[in-house]
Amino acid sequence: MSDPFKDVPQDIKAVADFLRGGESKLKVRQGVLNGRRVDYFKGKHAVNAILREPYRKKQTKLRPQVSDRPGGEELLTRLFTQKFFVKVQKASKSKQLELVPQPVNFEPESYYAWVYEGSQLKGILIGTGVLLVTFAGVMFPLWPTSLRMGVYYLSLGLLGLMGVFLGIVVVRLLIWLSLKVSTGRDGWLFPNLFEDVGIIDSFIPTWG
Repeated sequence: MSDPFKDVPQDIKAVADFLRGGESKLKVRQGVLNGRRVDYFKGKHAVNAILREPYRKKQTKLRPQVSDRPGGEELLTRLFTQKFFVKVQKASKSKQLELVPQPVNFEPESYYAWVYEGSQLKGILIGTGVLLVTFAGVMFPLWPTSLRMGVYYLSLGLLGLMGVFLGIVVVRLLIWLSLKVSTGRDGWLFPNLFEDVGIIDSFIPTWG
C-alpha cells in the first residue's frame, strides 16, 4: 500500500509527527467516522501544542518556527490543505462524527479527525522489542546463573522502589487529610509529585 504522504514537504510532515506523538500532549478523543474509529481533536488544542515548550525546545530545520497563535494557525492550515486531517462535526453525547464541507483555512474552534496515522518507526521498534523480550523470557532457564541472579536482584530493587513510591503517596494523603480536618487548610508533601516534570523536579519543593 502506497504512502499518500510520501510527497508532502518534510517540514510539514515533521509537524504532523510531533502532533501525533506523545511529546505534544495534544488532547485527542476517539470517535467513529464512516464506520471507522478515528482520533479527533479541537483546533485550538493543536495550536496550543505547537506553542508549548516541547515544540519550541526541539525546533529543527525540519520543524518550522512558530512564535504566536496566528503563526500556529497558518502552519496548521498547511497541514490541513495536505489532508493530514479533515474537518468533522461531532454529534451530541455520541462518538459518531460527520464529515463537513472542507473550508480553505484551519479554524481553531472546529474539530478535526486525523487521517495521518503517524510515523510507523515507533510501532516497528515496539513490536521488535516485544518479540525480543518474549524470546529472552522463553530462553531464561538457559541463561547463565550469574545473569539470572542479576535479573532477580534488579527485580527486587524495582519492587522496592515501587514500594517506597506507594508509601510516599499514602503518607502525603494522610498528611493532607490531617491538615484538612484539623485546620481546614490544604497542604501537600511533594506537591509536584504527579506533575509533568522531571524525576528530580517531582520532589521539589518539599512542601506546597
